[in-house]
Amino acid sequence: MKIRCIAKTGASLPENYIDPPRGYIRTVELSLTIGKEYVVYAIREWKGTIWYYICDDNYSYYPIHNPAPMFEVVDKRVSKYWQFELSPNGLLMIAFEQWFTDPYFYDKLTDQEEAEVEIFDKVKELMDAEDFDLPPLDVAVEKLRETVSV
Repeated sequence: MKIRCIAKTGASLPENYIDPPRGYIRTVELSLTIGKEYVVYAIREWKGTIWYYICDDNYSYYPIHNPAPMFEVVDKRVSKYWQFELSPNGLLMIAFEQWFTDPYFYDKLTDQEEAEVEIFDKVKELMDAEDFDLPPLDVAVEKLRETVSV
């Protein structure tokens, strides 16, 4: 999945995204470039808001969550490395396997623990290289029918 930045300040955020204790205020300026495309490595729904985990313009070794209203989706196809989880508390998360197998994966990653940084580096490389240049569905179906003998 790829997104394009259309805004970078809190002034453009809907009211439900404003959260001063977490730093999301009207005057906040995020490390984004308007017009730039970003690969989405995970998606989280939290309290009715959607957050994309991307490698922003200050990327060092882990993806940062950014509010979805700052972006437009330019490629809505999902990564083949993604999994889906709906927690008992209602939290929706879409991410790669290791994010779910270790409940502290993201915390360890942001703490720069070597194993988690290495895992994310590999996942990032795989997701960045995903080939989304697929033929239209009708063409793909026709090719499949040609290979299947009845």
